Amino acid sequence: MPEPGQLNVNDRVLLHLCRFATDVPPEEYPADCTQAGIAIAVGISRTHVPRAVRGLVKDGLVIELTARVKGHDRRMNVYAVTTEGLNNVDRLWKTLLTLSYPVLGDGKTTEMTGKDIEELVGRKRAIAAISQMRDGVVRIHETRRAPVRELKEAPAVGAFYGREPELKLMDDFMDSDAKVLVVLGNRGYGTTALTRKFIEGQEEEDVLWAALTPETAAKELESKLIDFGKRVRKDVTTFSEVLGLGNAILVFDDYFSASDDLVELFADAIDNAKDAKIVISARQETPAYSWFYQKKHVDSGTVQELKIKGLDENSAKRMLGNDKIEKDALRRIMMMTRGQPMILKLLKEENFKELKKNTVFTSEEIRYLLFLKDKTQ
Repeated sequence: MPEPGQLNVNDRVLLHLCRFATDVPPEEYPADCTQAGIAIAVGISRTHVPRAVRGLVKDGLVIELTARVKGHDRRMNVYAVTTEGLNNVDRLWKTLLTLSYPVLGDGKTTEMTGKDIEELVGRKRAIAAISQMRDGVVRIHETRRAPVRELKEAPAVGAFYGREPELKLMDDFMDSDAKVLVVLGNRGYGTTALTRKFIEGQEEEDVLWAALTPETAAKELESKLIDFGKRVRKDVTTFSEVLGLGNAILVFDDYFSASDDLVELFADAIDNAKDAKIVISARQETPAYSWFYQKKHVDSGTVQELKIKGLDENSAKRMLGNDKIEKDALRRIMMMTRGQPMILKLLKEENFKELKKNTVFTSEEIRYLLFLKDKTQ
């Protein structure tokens, strides 16, 4: 009988990916071929996937592609088995067929060879079951747990345009060894909307979205995190264990002015980051005394920063609701608003009151911007 862990992670990942191999590259790949899909299917932390796929790519057994993924509206990094990889799987599978495994099914455990399992459920399902074995036990007829999605504090996904480079960088963060991503931008530049759009595409992960305010207390937030952790895994009792949840994303939205206790909680999260990914949208103008990470964390790769600016001109046109806007009028609007999504949205809505309340523009400047946004070529 194979000892627990005898089948190494690289072999398990290769077995998993071979199930989706095709002679002709598909127009859309299944989510199982992304790093998140691999992590969930094989039963390892997402932070362990990059090392495995890098080794397989280096050995020429797998290739990395940027392609469309079913259920997602943007291209993502996916992995496909090469011809050499398939040959390797054939050799490996012949060996695995001869081994004996404890197999859990219908509530009882019995000894079966790989060949027995293949005859019982078919080759594809047998490969899936063995690649997903936990603690040396093969489980068949097991239903995958649905992801925990705690998003009641997240805003609705509204009109969203552009930001493809930013979303790609966020996808790359998920595929990296970095633990924390800080999305930085001035108020009104869309850090929350960008983060929400990104999370919308992370369908396989457990996600907690926590909206922050100046009144947010560290103990309250820590309690919320532990409650989330218990929903993911019943034995979670501490903040440290929440940080160790593989395939979890902890989102903290609108970090700005924070109490000393909250700053300390975030600093501890940075210093003790484990398998969970942490995404924090923060205001560029956050006071110096509220920052919870240092240059050493960025230099070491623990923390990544994504500094966002205004929208590009094509996205600004769509946000304004005028694809045929006069070129000079658009140029003037971009100069005055710096492509700030919040202002462009309020201009489209012709919301004079909110523009007056939330910007530094005079009444005359607002009227001028409203005049410009309706000009057409």
